[in-house]
Amino acid sequence: MLARKTVGVRVVEPTARPYIPTQGRRAKRVGVFSNVSPEMKQILLLVGLLCAVAFCLVSAQSVKAGVGYQLVDMQREVVQLSRDNDELNLEVAELKSPTRIQQIAQDKLGMVLPDAFVYNSKGTTVERDVKVTEHIMD
Repeated sequence: MLARKTVGVRVVEPTARPYIPTQGRRAKRVGVFSNVSPEMKQILLLVGLLCAVAFCLVSAQSVKAGVGYQLVDMQREVVQLSRDNDELNLEVAELKSPTRIQQIAQDKLGMVLPDAFVYNSKGTTVERDVKVTEHIMD
């Protein structure tokens, strides 16, 4: 598109405004409840309230059921943890066993039970012969 150069031409802006019709009264909007009788409005309000109450009751029951399931899961977990605790207590008792400690002392550390014990009382030393035991009994 070619551009024209205009020299000495004056552009006059129009002074008159175009006619825009003004809006008069707005027409009454027709809604859902506009043509319903007052009795019917009360009935619909009552039905709405009943639906809200029913929804609240159903949601309360669902929350109650969810809490019940959580309770059962926690009880199951308590039983399992109790079993684990009993097993660990049994393992501790086995590890503290004198027989096990004697076996480790003899096999890994090379220790042996002495043939005689020496007792010291009031500055005197008395040697006693003691029956040698092979294993310590639990």
